[in-house]
Amino acid sequence: MPDIDGRVILLILFVVISAVKWLIEKIQAKDQAAEQEEPPDNLETLYDEYRDEIRQRQTKLKKKQATQTPPPIPAQAPARAPARPPVAAPAPPVYAQRQSTPISAPVSRHQPAPSFKPRKTVVSEEQKAAASRFEQRSSSQPKPSAQSYARTLLSSPQSTRQAIILAEILGKPKSLQSR
Repeated sequence: MPDIDGRVILLILFVVISAVKWLIEKIQAKDQAAEQEEPPDNLETLYDEYRDEIRQRQTKLKKKQATQTPPPIPAQAPARAPARPPVAAPAPPVYAQRQSTPISAPVSRHQPAPSFKPRKTVVSEEQKAAASRFEQRSSSQPKPSAQSYARTLLSSPQSTRQAIILAEILGKPKSLQSR
């Protein structure tokens, strides 16, 4: 028999050991999968145990909540404060009224309901002048129609090229376009 090199023997030994190790892992994995797939012997007992565990948790939670809630406050007649006339706050500027959002405060039983009276809006001369300029500008320039706007855009080759590029960029993707 010819002499076999020591490296070849080590290689064969390594392959055999790794094959045995792989086989053992495969058998162990199969056993674990079989254990996990097996249904328990008595499902009713498991269901009852789980239901009892849930009941115990609920009773513990109820007891915990009962100890944490403060006792109710005895009802007493509230002491009425003498009625005072409402104090009017200074009116905010017009721009602040438009930007602010109304905040509703909770109404308590002890305070009278607030009276809502419409306020007169004070408009300064500067605001009146700006409004009249805006009205003159908007009424003097008629809006061009869509057709005339499109004609002016597509009148030159450069603007036509830009319109095609914008349609490609901003339009539907090729896959969603109907043919």
